Amino acid sequence: MKKTYLLPLLAISALFTACSKDDDSVNDDVDHNDEHKNASLLISDANSATLNFINVDNEEVTAYQASYAKGSVYVTESGRYAVITHRDNNYTETFNIGGEIDHGDHSHNLGETGFGAIKFESQKPTHFKSEQDYVAVYNDGDATLSIFNEKTIENSTTVKNIPTGTTAHHGAMVIFKNGNIAVTNLGNGAVLPEKVHIINQDGEVVSKEEQSLSTSGIHGSAGNNTTALFGSNTGVLVVKDNGEQKIIDYPTNFEENVWFGSILGTTSDAIFVGYTSSKGAYFININSEEITPIHETAELFKCMVSRDKKEVLSLTKNGDIKVTNVISNSVVYEGKLSITMDTESDGHGSVTSNIDYFDDSLYISIPSEEKIIKCNLEEMEVVKEFNLGITPYQFKILEYDIEH
Repeated sequence: MKKTYLLPLLAISALFTACSKDDDSVNDDVDHNDEHKNASLLISDANSATLNFINVDNEEVTAYQASYAKGSVYVTESGRYAVITHRDNNYTETFNIGGEIDHGDHSHNLGETGFGAIKFESQKPTHFKSEQDYVAVYNDGDATLSIFNEKTIENSTTVKNIPTGTTAHHGAMVIFKNGNIAVTNLGNGAVLPEKVHIINQDGEVVSKEEQSLSTSGIHGSAGNNTTALFGSNTGVLVVKDNGEQKIIDYPTNFEENVWFGSILGTTSDAIFVGYTSSKGAYFININSEEITPIHETAELFKCMVSRDKKEVLSLTKNGDIKVTNVISNSVVYEGKLSITMDTESDGHGSVTSNIDYFDDSLYISIPSEEKIIKCNLEEMEVVKEFNLGITPYQFKILEYDIEH
């Protein structure tokens, strides 16, 4: 079921409107060299199964009914689909951005906006990856992977469930270009894993046992075509697609038990991003084996890379924000947001503010006020508020580009 209505607008200055990127593209009727974007927000509710789907251009919001409340929302590699996991309900479903992209002399039909054909049950679906055209969900309850091709979301219900060669734990994975998967192995760990090995898509372990280095806890992962990185209490664990492994040491000013619990990939095969709330965000160069600061702070709240992976955005609890270019290490935007976010967490599943980043705009959810705020990063000011009828739990920007 769905219900469509309009959101009230926040007044925006004529100057900002005149300078908007949307206005710049109005007369580009048939320029196929430009990127054509179809951007919307998909938001889950902390208290009900309702989803809000918002077109960011006309601000129309449509309500859909998911299978459960408090869904974790992820976006696929292409930006066209969302994957919504319900860990506590052992269920995963997909969602299509839909609509049409108009190129003037022709258009691209993306189908009907709404749920995709792929939906499945699994044991505690938790960790998500979308890369190499595949979508994978790690199931903490039984250490299996649910994997499918993104291109089949609209016309197939085929989901492959494969073993990962270990016992149940809070796991993570990276998909290599050759189709093999670097996946965590519980090893001697209790909850967090302490090793990584490589499996194929039939669940067979293809790396050698002696190649797997032991760590003292692993969480977070990212990869390029041939290399996977995992955050570890021992150091950053680097795993090649041929099974070779090494550990990159943390900077000497990292105290004991301070480590990267999250790793992000970038546009460079050699550079990754690691971050931790008590130290901030850092570049990890796997060639030089150096870890260098991007945004040093003891109050890091959120960190993410842009859709094209060329920039890193870091945000502190008190609103200090920094956007850094990956290749040049230059600061693109820096300032302070004068808004109050919901930053206090009481553990897994807490309802706090979330962010997503698109072009020069940062979207921030404020669950306590049932709204999402849009901030212009160049001016460091709020330019729009989306007042919702739900308490936003998680959200993502769905944005699908077609260049022809």
